[in-house]
Amino acid sequence: MKATFSQAGSFTTIQDGGRFGMAHLGFPPSGFMDAVSARLANRLVANEPDEALLEITWTGVEFSVDVACAVALTGAQFACTLNGKPIDTYGVVSLQAGDCLRMGQLLSGVRAYLSFAGGLSLPKVGRSVSTLTLAGLGGLHGRPLQAGDELPLKQPQQVTQRAVPAWYRWPQQNIHVVRALPGPEFALFESGVIQQALSQPYQISQDSNRQGFRLQSSPIQGPEGFHMVSSGLLPGTLQVTPDGQTILVMHDGQTTGGYPRLLVVKQDELHKLAQIRPHQDIYFFCER
Repeated sequence: MKATFSQAGSFTTIQDGGRFGMAHLGFPPSGFMDAVSARLANRLVANEPDEALLEITWTGVEFSVDVACAVALTGAQFACTLNGKPIDTYGVVSLQAGDCLRMGQLLSGVRAYLSFAGGLSLPKVGRSVSTLTLAGLGGLHGRPLQAGDELPLKQPQQVTQRAVPAWYRWPQQNIHVVRALPGPEFALFESGVIQQALSQPYQISQDSNRQGFRLQSSPIQGPEGFHMVSSGLLPGTLQVTPDGQTILVMHDGQTTGGYPRLLVVKQDELHKLAQIRPHQDIYFFCER
């Protein structure tokens, strides 16, 4: 009982709810970048919310199954076909043995989530199967999927057909507002600098991945003469580098850092960041 991938996409990994309680050992939480979309995909096929699934970034996958099963696809929207015929995949798709599902052109968003009813049969590392490519652990051999890979299905099954309303799907928009809280060093920045930081737009640069997003904006002046020891980080922490640029820590990011932490994105807002494309504007709304 398996799914065989003839196309693996540019960066497709296996993720679940995350690997927690290991930050003191240097392990980031990993897990879903867009937890809202991932958990929706699992709910659609009656899985537990944090069940392991595929996180598909920028380019889609193509796979066939050797057993009847059901899948759900959420998050970023792709033009998809089933055995060569166009289908709407933002919901449950029933597959028969030998069927081939292909994800074509990316229409909106960045990351899609593909869940299999009954889940995937993979070993856990630190109570999670999430792939951490930097350490080569979790997922399938600790790496992104490759063409020719076979994923073992745990309990493949058919489920009731369900669709997601159009209003729930990831919208096409170029301006995004993300809520945040003051970071530990927030009060050390001058008031004028804080005003600038909260009023200007940021854009995600091409030098971004699951470890962190380098943002582009007008430089931010750090605290004068301030030096800090390496301190704790969590996903959503906005750090200001000595040259005034900003780095947004994400799910595979380092657990400590030595740059002042201006803001921390609220954890229930992180899913928005996972779907924002380069050249789209981000504004941070700080709840003080």
